[in-house]
Amino acid sequence: MLLILDDYLKFSIFIFTFYFSTMAKVIHSPGGTFNGKVGNLVFYQVGGQTYFRKAPSKQTKAQKQKVSPLKKISQDKMGMTQRYLKPLIKVIAFGFQEFEAGARRAYHACVSHTKAHCFVQETDAFYIDPALFKVSKGSLMPPQNASAEKAAEGITFTWKDNSWISSAKPFDKAFVVLYNPEKKQVHWEFLGRTRETGQHILALHPMHTEGPWDVYLAFSQEQARTKKRMLSDSVYLGKM
Repeated sequence: MLLILDDYLKFSIFIFTFYFSTMAKVIHSPGGTFNGKVGNLVFYQVGGQTYFRKAPSKQTKAQKQKVSPLKKISQDKMGMTQRYLKPLIKVIAFGFQEFEAGARRAYHACVSHTKAHCFVQETDAFYIDPALFKVSKGSLMPPQNASAEKAAEGITFTWKDNSWISSAKPFDKAFVVLYNPEKKQVHWEFLGRTRETGQHILALHPMHTEGPWDVYLAFSQEQARTKKRMLSDSVYLGKM
């Protein structure tokens, strides 16, 4: 369980670390920032807040080698997910921002969704299906009747203007992503044309012309009060 440290607890830990020379790192002042380990607690910073969690227990070599088949599958999926998402860090930070809460980052939400919903199995092999993968998730109305075609200028995205249906607004901005997981290359535009225009052209640099690309489209909408953005689920438009 993750907890935010209040000033009193920060001060108490500072006194403890000062007298007992723990591994915690104190920055600035007694009420300042903690990073490191104190006993069986690990302290870390997220979004300017200090959090702590229980440190994982140490395992013997025999315990590490003794892994159940289900746990092995889970570990393999986690490794595959992290490798798949690594080039998409900036894209995920934008596309999953609605799920940020406390120490839970957009990346954590994307990892959870990918592990749970984006794997398919062929015989004994697992892989991430790009058609199931999401570069964006949220409560905004997604694109309708969307498609993508290669043009001289780049990639032309088209969709039906479904403004005023549910949460959709004419001024929602297109969020377009091209991803090549084999080459670890990604090309995106966070704030493209508006929903009411029905079209966006993603210009491609010569270095981006080699494929194949997995193509995704979503929308985002700025919230007037918070200035944060509400996102839609992305739709997969195929491989190009």
